[in-house]
Amino acid sequence: MTTERLLAFKCALCGVLVLVGFMFCGCQRTPELVGGTPEEQAYDLLLQKGKWADIVEMNRKQPTKSSACRNAVRLASWYLGQCSREELDLCLADSHGVLGSETSALMMSDIYLRLGMVNMARRAAFDAMVAMRSEKPNSRALKRLTEVAIITGENELARKYLLIGEQHSDCLPWTKKLRPLVEHPELIVNYPSYKKIREIHEKLKDDFFL
Repeated sequence: MTTERLLAFKCALCGVLVLVGFMFCGCQRTPELVGGTPEEQAYDLLLQKGKWADIVEMNRKQPTKSSACRNAVRLASWYLGQCSREELDLCLADSHGVLGSETSALMMSDIYLRLGMVNMARRAAFDAMVAMRSEKPNSRALKRLTEVAIITGENELARKYLLIGEQHSDCLPWTKKLRPLVEHPELIVNYPSYKKIREIHEKLKDDFFL
């Protein structure tokens, strides 16, 4: 094989490898979607603050394309008395594609927990952990896993999550807050939000959606 033909063969081979690489990457989560789209991040911030009217207004101005954001809109509408609980539950019944990014998974974990769907809140938090591109745990997701374990009475599991959080500085604020509750589960009566969610969970059929 001449030098020219050898060079041409190498170039062609490189081209094939690059093409295969692009095809493979296309089957994975794209970097910008791992952390969530700017739209999801905007809705997530409003969701954490409980800005229900702002969420509905944002969607009115520009209808969202995100499944997680649509669920946030439906939740906001429910809080504002603009839709029934049945309509909200129908919107949440389909979990396909709704946990596609770290941000969307965290959004859905918040929504599920607010409604007492603690098993789904746990699943979404795990999805957020998987989506994160870092060796250290996602502080918000780890906190949620700890909260769910506390609510469901899985105290040993809650303690394990707490120990992991205490090894990371960005988790310390919430680990200090939850440590007394993990060591003394009976104190949940002093945490109205957790107590209410436990009561809802005990009465609600909380299945995992596929």
